[in-house]
Amino acid sequence: MDTTLIITKVVIPVVVAIFVLAYVGYLWVRQGVHVRGKGWMAKEDAPKTFYFTVIFLALLGLFQLLSPVMWLLR
Repeated sequence: MDTTLIITKVVIPVVVAIFVLAYVGYLWVRQGVHVRGKGWMAKEDAPKTFYFTVIFLALLGLFQLLSPVMWLLR
């Protein structure tokens, strides 16, 4: 296998997934979210935005982690 192909198909998605999941953890620990135009808002001030952001980014991060596995198994 070509090392460039491995880096683009495996390493980069895993690194991106780690960063995205780390940000989800940061949001969860701080119990807030950055809202465009309003800045940082607590979960109590914007609960729908907080939960939407956390769930969406967690799913995106998990998909990023699973995509290299699916690529390697095909």
